[in-house]
Amino acid sequence: MNPFSSFLSLLVPLLVTLLLLILLLEQIWYLRRKRNVPGPNILFPFLGNVIPLISNPTKFWQLQVLLSASVGFSVNYVFGRFIVFIRNTELSHLIFASVKPDAFSLIVHPFGKKLFGQRNMIYMFGQDHKDLRRHIAPNFTLKALSTYTQLQQLIILEHLKSWERLWSTVSPAEPIPLRLLVRDLNLETSQTVFVGTYLSSEARERFKAKLGIERMLKTLTHCAAESKKRMLQGEDPSCLIDFWMQEMVRVTAESKTPPPHSTDEEIGNYLFDFLFTAQDASTSSLLWVVTLLDSHPDVLRKVREEVSRIWSPESDVLMTAEQLREMKYTQAVALEVVRYRPPGTLVPHIAVEDFPLTEWCTIPKGSIVFPSVYESSFQGFREADRFEPERFSEERQEDVIFRRNYLAFGAGPHQCVGQRYALNHLAPNRRCDEIMYTPTISPKDGCMVFLTRRCPNFTLN
Repeated sequence: MNPFSSFLSLLVPLLVTLLLLILLLEQIWYLRRKRNVPGPNILFPFLGNVIPLISNPTKFWQLQVLLSASVGFSVNYVFGRFIVFIRNTELSHLIFASVKPDAFSLIVHPFGKKLFGQRNMIYMFGQDHKDLRRHIAPNFTLKALSTYTQLQQLIILEHLKSWERLWSTVSPAEPIPLRLLVRDLNLETSQTVFVGTYLSSEARERFKAKLGIERMLKTLTHCAAESKKRMLQGEDPSCLIDFWMQEMVRVTAESKTPPPHSTDEEIGNYLFDFLFTAQDASTSSLLWVVTLLDSHPDVLRKVREEVSRIWSPESDVLMTAEQLREMKYTQAVALEVVRYRPPGTLVPHIAVEDFPLTEWCTIPKGSIVFPSVYESSFQGFREADRFEPERFSEERQEDVIFRRNYLAFGAGPHQCVGQRYALNHLAPNRRCDEIMYTPTISPKDGCMVFLTRRCPNFTLN
């Protein structure tokens, strides 16, 4: 036997032994963290349960739900990371309320810090975060929301016209998928409402073409600077960034110094955050509006009756924010859509330090924790598995009684600041209640619809 063969004959057993030792240590590492918490007892080496998570995410999370039934949470292991799934609403509130340097950091997206930047609002803590949210508040006053309502309707009408043209080119017997069409509608809506005319047509097209993040931020920084110039000249706000810069100008004039985090570059970063978070969530919810109204004709009939009583599409005027607030049942439908199919089903956090979740369980440092907004939406509410807008009526007031379970917009210091805008956007095929992750949830069939013009004399001009 030559020396090389002899060396291999000694090396191979050592490598095999080393590999087995690593696998054993990995199992021990996981089991020590798992302890008595429900979860798988045996792991696939190195990968954990990443394959079932990718191949069938719905089934993967449904298993976590079943495992967590007894104690309100469960654990798993994915690609070298220990994960904790939170089903219990009160424990989810505990996580949401503990976003701070010595407890949890909000992730939002697997590549969140690379995507949004280290200094983005999502990753801010303490007084800085409170101050920034206070300065953002004027973006969502009744006056601001009224401006957005007008812009939203104009864009929606233009897209309805384009959908009608598209429908005229296909066979009346063939449905068309709405998912990508609604996504384009939401992209234009969020761009126009947030940035208005500061974003050129060329820049809008580049956004659609997945413009590089650095160039996006540069474009939005320029938009913030242009808005600030207009507001310094005393012009009226026409979009979200104007309301924001108007407040910045006022505060600067009173205190003689700009408020923290108000440079054009920082505002551009925050605008990117708004555009990103508005896109998938609104698309998901609008698709579920169409799907659920189609499968619940009694609800659709009530919405149409209420809208027709307050506003007519043949009046040649846009719906006002005041009229929208009068549509109590339509608002209840929007609330129920978001409860029944919350777009962001899970809100990932990472444990910065060991965190005592219960008296007998501590979440280890570095774990990824998933409070389930979806599961909370089905806790407490009467007949929670039913799509029933009446639960939000003045008589039943389940939005008040079970407020803590309504987590579609989060909770704690990082609760969504734009929830009123989002609900206004939802206020107004085939049946498909099956869920697909894209990455938010949407109807599995892509929301296939037949288009029918209900108002023959309405030109959508």
